[in-house]
Amino acid sequence: MILPGTIGAVIIPPVETTLDTQSATQALNLPQPGLAFLLSTLGWHSHALWAERLVRLRLDARQAAMLLHVAAAEGKPQQVLVHALRIPASRVVALVDDLEQRRLLQRRADAADRRVRNLHLTPQGKRVVRQLTELSTAHEAQLCGGLKPAEREQLLVLLRKAASGLRISPTVHSGLAGGEWRGS
Repeated sequence: MILPGTIGAVIIPPVETTLDTQSATQALNLPQPGLAFLLSTLGWHSHALWAERLVRLRLDARQAAMLLHVAAAEGKPQQVLVHALRIPASRVVALVDDLEQRRLLQRRADAADRRVRNLHLTPQGKRVVRQLTELSTAHEAQLCGGLKPAEREQLLVLLRKAASGLRISPTVHSGLAGGEWRGS
């Protein structure tokens, strides 16, 4: 069970601005943390909590993301994921190989073109996707625990706008889409 305010065995004190922290910040002449700092800190915290949740399913974040994308494109050719996720075919092949070996999905020959491989979740893969959906809902609820529903929606709108301005996909995680993956 993951307790709010913890990451593994590390206890994170509640975020409060006290006279002591204000004095220390002022004494060191440090700037107040801004948006970039808070987004980075929340992202790190979110990633650490998500990785902990995935341990139960014996998945890493890339495998979980790939399963969710296959579930959304059930029966589509493997090449569709390459284009939709904007990731190298070799990365998709490696992830699909791993998930197929774990009997979570399978490739099937396309009826019209035997060279094409369509991706399908196995019954076990479908159970894992249902569990991922439940974990994701709990994860988001924990991360947004301090927000009212209207504030959460407002934050989503603003974050999507910021992502759009940076030409970042709001549906494909940057860790999956490109660059070196740093995490579990």
